[in-house]
Order: sequence, then structure tokens, then C-alpha cells
Amino acid sequence: MNSLPSVVQNIQGSKSTWDKIRRRFRSREEGSALVEMAVTLPLVMLIMTGIFSFSIALYQKLMLAEAVSNAGRVLASDRGDNDPCKTAAAALTSAAPGLSASGITVTFVLDGTTQPGSGPANSASCPGSSKTANSYMVAGQNAQIQAQYSCSLGVYNTTFSSCQLSSQITEEVQ
Repeated sequence: MNSLPSVVQNIQGSKSTWDKIRRRFRSREEGSALVEMAVTLPLVMLIMTGIFSFSIALYQKLMLAEAVSNAGRVLASDRGDNDPCKTAAAALTSAAPGLSASGITVTFVLDGTTQPGSGPANSASCPGSSKTANSYMVAGQNAQIQAQYSCSLGVYNTTFSSCQLSSQITEEVQ
């Protein structure tokens, strides 16, 4: 019987040893937040950078759409001009200062006919014959502008070159 209290005492002693060990490991929880941040921060930064890059492309798309709308209004009211496409292309590039004019490709469709001077916005032209007004600019008919812009999306030195933005508008010639 004398041995029973010593066994209970040993169990209690080992129990207090385990409690000391548990307390020691529990008291070391200060670094867990640092480890969690080290694991999640790169993922959060990657997502935030992707959102930022996408928002730049969205901004460029909105700028292109607004510039095409502005050029469409200029084209629709430019019936007597010798080169209405050049005037509209100049209005398009001036309305989109954040876009590279050489990166914008413009196509003009006047009265159902695609104009031969369509191309880069900084060199688009569709003059009338012998310095007269363009014969395809007929009052009441449609004038359409289609524009494409090659953008580049990049996230951490990875560039996605297949980004093509486009916008078009059809206006009635005045």
C-alpha cells in the first residue's frame, strides 16, 4: 500500500511536467501572426497587382470608346470637308491623350463603303476626288468608325500581348 501513494505522486508529478511543457508552447503564439502574414501576403499582392493591371486596361477601353464617340460626332457633321476621315482621326487621337496614336487602327465605313485610307489613326485619310468633298458623305446616310487598340497587360514581368481593345460607332451624316 505504501507504493500506491508514490505512484499517484509520480503521476501527478508527470502531469505537472506536461502542463509546464504545454504552457511553454502555448506562450509562444506571438509569431503565428507573422507566419500567417508571410504565407498570405504574396497571394494578396499578386491579386492586387492583377486588379491594378486590369483596371488600366479598362481605363484604356473607356478612353477609346469616348474618343470613338467624339470622332463619330465630328465625322457626322463634317459633310463638306475634303478629307473627313483625317479630321475625324485627328479628333479621335486628341480625345484619347493616354493612348498611343500609332497603336490605334481606324476603319471608316461611309455610306456602306469601307474607305481605302483606313489604317493607323495618325495617317488615316479618305480625301474626295480633285480636292472636292468626299462623295460618300451623303446626308441621311450612315458613317461608321471602328477603332482597335493594341494594349499590353503586364503582371510581374509577365506580359500578355493578346490584349485587343475595340470600339465602334455609327452616326447619321448631317
